[in-house]
Amino acid sequence: MPSARTFLLAVAAAGLVGGSIAWVAGEEWSRWAWSAGTAVVLTGLIIEIVTSLRRGEVGLDLVAALSMSAALAFGEPLAGNIVALMYAGGQFLEGYAEGRARREMTALLGRVAREASRYVDSRLETVPIESLQPGDRILVRQGEVAPVDGVLLSATAMLWPDPIGWSGFNLSS
Repeated sequence: MPSARTFLLAVAAAGLVGGSIAWVAGEEWSRWAWSAGTAVVLTGLIIEIVTSLRRGEVGLDLVAALSMSAALAFGEPLAGNIVALMYAGGQFLEGYAEGRARREMTALLGRVAREASRYVDSRLETVPIESLQPGDRILVRQGEVAPVDGVLLSATAMLWPDPIGWSGFNLSS
């Protein structure tokens, strides 16, 4: 199901394209197509402005609403439709960027280590990362994220391969 942002972008684009085709064909209804595209986007924008003001938020959307309203009031429907298309396109891109950022952040948080593999004597046990202490020897398998921050005690560090392809290191204070 398309979002409101997608719908407003489609309406603004349809108004611009339809009105432009009518204008090239010499049809008088081109002004109506541009005005209709602007009016639908302006209506959605006004609803968004009222909702934002109720939450105590003030944004630059007011400038876009004033621009579209003035263009319609002064008989410049093409200019209003272009502003509507710019506004709707910006909102669409913002929504796309928000969705992508949310997906990336979710993926990043999904990789956060919650447990660690700690050597105790000669065996390996899985423990919550909160229980790790300086001096613990842990195992970080290939492709895993190190479950702790550490401090290097020298200018170099070594992660050595285990016979089955794992790496381990000691925690330091």
